[in-house]
Amino acid sequence: MARLQAEFQAFVWELPATGVVGYLEPYDGSNEDTVRMHYAAQYALAPRVVAGRVGPEFLIVARGMARPEGDERLAGYYPVATFPGGHRLFRRLVP
Repeated sequence: MARLQAEFQAFVWELPATGVVGYLEPYDGSNEDTVRMHYAAQYALAPRVVAGRVGPEFLIVARGMARPEGDERLAGYYPVATFPGGHRLFRRLVP
């Protein structure tokens, strides 16, 4: 768990200090590892709320969560950064 939390700490510099950050849920269903990854993101990024949904301005896409061939859930978002461990950060396009 400590390793995962450290991986998500890299996001701190790219995110607002507080507020809701989206988290892309796994495309193929949750399992123990994907749930652990979501919790690690929440703990690492507190006091921000890491919500398991798309819609917020910033969206975390942890490794393995998006469909490899392109994920329609990322429509309207553009990539901001890719971090060690394969995690990515996206930002919603302004309407």
